Amino acid sequence: MDLSLVKKYAKENNVPIILDEGLALLKKTIETYHVKDALEIGSAIGYSALSMASFGVYVDTIERDPRMYKVAMQNIGTYDTEKRVRLIFADAISYDGIDKTYDLIFIDAAKSKYHVFFDRYKKYLNKGGIIVCDNMNFHNLDRSKVTRRTRQLLEKLDTFKEELQKNKDFETIFYNDGDGMSVSRLL
Repeated sequence: MDLSLVKKYAKENNVPIILDEGLALLKKTIETYHVKDALEIGSAIGYSALSMASFGVYVDTIERDPRMYKVAMQNIGTYDTEKRVRLIFADAISYDGIDKTYDLIFIDAAKSKYHVFFDRYKKYLNKGGIIVCDNMNFHNLDRSKVTRRTRQLLEKLDTFKEELQKNKDFETIFYNDGDGMSVSRLL
């Protein structure tokens, strides 16, 4: 599936999507762990969900922004000819409509809420399943050159990384591919 027009739209409209290096790592992870079903937190315009579908995965993806949801719906309608993607319009923090478990949970939403998403959705993970979080390096920003708000976000990401390292239920590996990713396997 050629998603070059979706990537072009993202670039022209300043919509953040997974970087090519990150997508390559995600594909490798999907292949390594034989992922069949995924839950994505944060659809944006549907690029990563459609990419995962092109790797043979069935994807449920949650988006709360009405504008992003509309664009994602159009993209999924255009590119998802095998009907592998189910787009859900909801706020993932309060959504309670999940009725199945997944091999993979992909978190790429509000970075300051990663710990909330991880804790809320880990119960929907199959045994041996994985949770992948994107943007863990958050553009490798220099803390001395960012706003107070961005510094607080970076501190929250650091705290989340520490929590992942200490979590005895998961084995977590951090990668610098793309904008940094974590892969946490349920033990």
